[in-house]
This record gives sequence, structure tokens and C-alpha cells, in this order.
Amino acid sequence: MEAGLGPLEMQVLGLLDEREGRSVRDVQAALSQHESSPAYTTVMTVLSRLHGKGLVRREKQGPRYLYRTAPKAPGFKGRLLRKVESSLFPNRLAPFAALLDQDLDREELEELKRLIDSKLKEQP
Repeated sequence: MEAGLGPLEMQVLGLLDEREGRSVRDVQAALSQHESSPAYTTVMTVLSRLHGKGLVRREKQGPRYLYRTAPKAPGFKGRLLRKVESSLFPNRLAPFAALLDQDLDREELEELKRLIDSKLKEQP
């Protein structure tokens, strides 16, 4: 089932990937480094809902679950990003130009350059 996501669900999904499993406590700690600091039970509920939507998979490790994005999550993230992008930016390059207006440090700029270089290598 691919239902719409709330803001906290999107934020939590953005913290997960397929390779490294994260516990509820790990996700809660990562969220508290940003703007929000939801309760442990709130994070657990959000992860459970994402699991129910098929966007997150979980595996039992000792007394806890570790959460990773499900195989269909990257496609979902891409479609969601394209939806947001098209509604906010009629010009496809506008989001990248907006990034350059931010106070990015050298490391962030180098990562952006690496991503662009990688994409250029994929082009014929």
C-alpha cells in the first residue's frame, strides 16, 4: 500500500537506508539533532506505520527491531521528491540554484560536486 506520508513519516524515512539498520532509539536520537524531538513511542509508532505501508522493513535483533528502507522505498522517495519539486519549482534547475544560495560548507559543496560528476559520467 502506498499512502501519503505525514511530515514526521517523511523525516523518519529520510533517515533510513537499505544497508544500515537503525533502532527506534537511533532514529529518535537523529531526529533530536534536527528540529524535532519526538517521544520514543511516537518514533516507534511512525516506524510501525511505515512498515505497514511497505516502505520500511524490520528485523529482530535481540530485544529490539532494526529498521531499514524496503526495496520499494527508493522509488517512492523519488516519486515523492519529483512531486514536491514540480509543485515548488517549475524550472528543474531551481532547487540546485537554491542550494548554492545556502551557506554550504566546503564538505557539502564537494559532495554536491561529486554527485554532479557521477551523473555526468553516466551521460553518453
